[in-house]
Amino acid sequence: MSEAKMYRGYGLDLTVEGGGGNVVATVNRAVSRTLGGGIGVFENCDIPWTVTYDEILYGVEGVLEIHTEEGVHEVGPGDIMWLPAGTELAYVAKEPAKFFFAVAPCAESKAGGSTLVHDPVPPRPKS
Repeated sequence: MSEAKMYRGYGLDLTVEGGGGNVVATVNRAVSRTLGGGIGVFENCDIPWTVTYDEILYGVEGVLEIHTEEGVHEVGPGDIMWLPAGTELAYVAKEPAKFFFAVAPCAESKAGGSTLVHDPVPPRPKS
C-alpha cells in the first residue's frame, strides 16, 4: 500500500504576529527521513540565515527577497529559487510573501526536522 499523503494548504494557520515569519512543514521527519517541505509566510522581516540543507522556494504571493553576497533575488509568484547548502543569506519581506519550500535532508532544517503530525486528506475512491 502506498504511503502517499495529501494536505490542504488552506487549512494551515499561517498567521504572522507583528513581523517575522510562520513556516509550516507538512512534510517533515514524521513523514520522511529525506525530504521536508511545506508553506510559509514572511512579512516585515529581515532574517539572516545560513542554509545547512538544500532548499528550493516557489513564490506563491507577494515578493520574498533573498539577499546573498551576489545581490538581491526577488522571488515573486511563479518564481523558483534554488539555495544550495552553505548559502549565507537574509530572507527579507516588507509585505506578506507566501512561498512553498522543499528541503533535503529534512533533518538539517529546523522546519523539516519537525515531528509535528499534520492530518492528511484521504483520497477519494476510484470509480
